[in-house]
Amino acid sequence: MSTINSAEYVELKQAIYREYSRSYDEDRQRFVSAESLLRRIRWALEPLSPGQRLLDLGCGSGELLLEAHRQTGGVGVLAGLDLSPEMLSLARVRADSVASLIQGNSLVGLPFQDGSFHLVTSLNLLQELPRLAIQPLLEQVRKVLKPGGYSRAVIPCMADRSPASQAFQKLARDNGAMEFWWPEELEALLTNIPGFTQQEFRVTASTAASAAAGGKTRFKFFTGLAEEVRRRGLDPNKVKQGVLFFSARRGIETSD
Repeated sequence: MSTINSAEYVELKQAIYREYSRSYDEDRQRFVSAESLLRRIRWALEPLSPGQRLLDLGCGSGELLLEAHRQTGGVGVLAGLDLSPEMLSLARVRADSVASLIQGNSLVGLPFQDGSFHLVTSLNLLQELPRLAIQPLLEQVRKVLKPGGYSRAVIPCMADRSPASQAFQKLARDNGAMEFWWPEELEALLTNIPGFTQQEFRVTASTAASAAAGGKTRFKFFTGLAEEVRRRGLDPNKVKQGVLFFSARRGIETSD
């Protein structure tokens, strides 16, 4: 889609996550396993100390916010932003008593004052955004961070260029405006964002595509991608995905 703020784009994403919300917690653990998911959450929360302020972008069902509450002993301010009303309904069941939950579209700006947070996290958000939206969003993240604050993101990506992987990547882009970049593409997008220092990247393997290929999930959009790969005469079990861990710090001397 050429217009990144279009109503069509928002409607597409909301429709996908309306369906995903029906099995979100169950399927998310099938995609990555409960242990792997908790490791990702705890990595994202490493910079957070009791009494500090956290913003989770694309907060989903609120798992990260609830873990942040546990880790800080309930001392601090937690906020979550998500585009999907259905996902926020799940989050309110889990985290409404510990965090401020807001429905919003991160593409049109973050509804927070500059310098509000010590840490901004996002798990499985950046692949949902158009390429041209990545840098503007990170510039907004920098603004809402306090000087010296951290941004941490966990981003699904592709791990190889087999025909099956390339077909899967294109189908996700065409049918869901979901962009699973190659790791080197992500690093190029995220490197040298003005105002950030201490940028770090790490890539690990992911079991998400293999779970979908094996029919282990109820999320029809994702299993549908695997089925279409198979209809094209390719083996969806050969689709290889990874996950990129990205950390950056807002510069102490940065001025807007």
